[in-house]
Amino acid sequence: MKLTAELMVRALEQERTAALRGSAFKVLSASRIEKLVVLELEPQREAGKSTAIDESLEGSKAVWFDEPSGRGEVIIVNPEKGEISLRFVQGNLPERGATVRLFPHDFITPLLELWRVQPFSDRALRVLGRSGTEPIKSPKPLGPEFSLLRQRQREAIDVPFYPLGTIIGPPGTGKTFTVGALGANLLRRLSNSRIILTGPTNVAVDTAMLSIDDWLRRVGRDDLRYTMKRIGSRFDSKKYTGRDHLLPSGLYEASVQVSLLELDEPSKTDVARYAKWKEMLDAARAKLKADVEDVARSSRLVALTTSSIFHYFSSLKSEGVPSWHFVLADEASQITLPAALMAAGLGKNCTFIGDPNQLAPIVQSDDVHVEKLLGSTAFDVAKAARSVFLNEQSRMAAGICDVVSHTFYRDELRVCSIARQDQEWKRARSPWYVDGKEVPRIVVDDRAGESTWSTKYNGMIRFKSAEIIEATVNELLGSYAEIDDMLVLTPFRAQRALLKQIFRRDHTKRLRISTVHRSQGSESKIVLFDPVNAGTPFLNSDNGRRLINVAASRAQAHLIVTVGERDLLNPWLATLVQRSRAMRANRGSYAADFQVHLKVR
Repeated sequence: MKLTAELMVRALEQERTAALRGSAFKVLSASRIEKLVVLELEPQREAGKSTAIDESLEGSKAVWFDEPSGRGEVIIVNPEKGEISLRFVQGNLPERGATVRLFPHDFITPLLELWRVQPFSDRALRVLGRSGTEPIKSPKPLGPEFSLLRQRQREAIDVPFYPLGTIIGPPGTGKTFTVGALGANLLRRLSNSRIILTGPTNVAVDTAMLSIDDWLRRVGRDDLRYTMKRIGSRFDSKKYTGRDHLLPSGLYEASVQVSLLELDEPSKTDVARYAKWKEMLDAARAKLKADVEDVARSSRLVALTTSSIFHYFSSLKSEGVPSWHFVLADEASQITLPAALMAAGLGKNCTFIGDPNQLAPIVQSDDVHVEKLLGSTAFDVAKAARSVFLNEQSRMAAGICDVVSHTFYRDELRVCSIARQDQEWKRARSPWYVDGKEVPRIVVDDRAGESTWSTKYNGMIRFKSAEIIEATVNELLGSYAEIDDMLVLTPFRAQRALLKQIFRRDHTKRLRISTVHRSQGSESKIVLFDPVNAGTPFLNSDNGRRLINVAASRAQAHLIVTVGERDLLNPWLATLVQRSRAMRANRGSYAADFQVHLKVR
């Protein structure tokens, strides 16, 4: 399929229609923490679909229409806990069981309008023709100040010097650490270089920017730390405590003023009030764009989310703003293709950083062609890019790494050699023992049986696997594991609700139980993964492959998987199980499976 501006425009139009309908969530709890309101939510299905709780909800307007009614703006999302934090809350807190609708911040319209402008769309499409063979600058040996980098991380430092590059960083490979070194190297080596640092969420942008700031301090270039500025208002300002040099004077306050006005939009039926509000909003936006242009003109690195890029595109491309040499797009596996190409077109060189084997962008449209296009990322089309695969990880113990590497990374991922020799690292991942016998790194309990539809929990559940998880957690707690050492993952919210109900007692109620979508970015010494029904079309799709990878790669010391006969029809789960059993078969007395005793009910 040839990519054209017309194709992008049609897909974005359909996605905007679907996205602006908003998504419904059930309130599980509501509380105030300082100036923020924290809501624990559960997605509700509408027209057969629901929206996952993840960082893509940042900037959304939250509205609850029941009595009491109210509204606020989403500023922080905690996927693992299923929580959102709201600022600028008007009205009373929603009650438990109430419905909250989240209306996403409209980044699609600004992006759509850019794709309708031929010079911009042409520049974006030309990104696909860039080469990864000839660098604009010859690589130079890195000095001793970069000695902490591993071999592939050192190779990744040179990727931005190519017109098109990708850095693939699987879990635990130090991707953020590498991005920090890479950005610091660009600023110090090329004295006039100008960089746009972006990502799909505020968390991604902040993490990358703070890493660059840390690296500049590490290499003794404090002067360059003052040339970087953060654009936007929907980030967690507490992260910048002691780093005021990264926040441009006045810009944050101007951004907050626009956010407050956007949230306070009156009804269009009140013509006079709406006209006055619109006038105030236009004036605030004009001032904000002027401020952004001033910051872009005077800074060598600006950091902002991809959605902010499209809102401030004219300011970033203003005649008074010098050209941008580099675009660094972190967590690019979650940036939809039209957004990635348009952002990349701002710079002469672009580097996409992320892991295409982890969760993909979320698409709201039901149209198969739209879902395919907008679910694609730069990694799918940047075939000519200079690419570096970070092949050494320090999260997973060797046994887990072997299985994850074989199943999802063509056997290219391995344990970092430095970690293998680090006694503290090995101690933190030492195995647990039950009844004097070492628990295997990967445990497969094949007694899980079949799943069923539950009216009570409104989804697919599996009682048998829940019983296995309950017994396993209690067995491990009796063998010196702590409740904080464990994380339970499942793809289905109904199964999560069932497990929450089971683990409601005092000594286990702190157990972390999460859907896989909420868990990307987290890790735990012991991960218990219940696929519930791996035979579903979704879990047998490419998105299913990514989801199973996310679940397995959260584990540091042990991965415990519950499966039934039908689960093993899933190719990735079957490969994972076969590899883990083959690994144990070569370990002599280590060969027997670990199985907990189940109560007779």
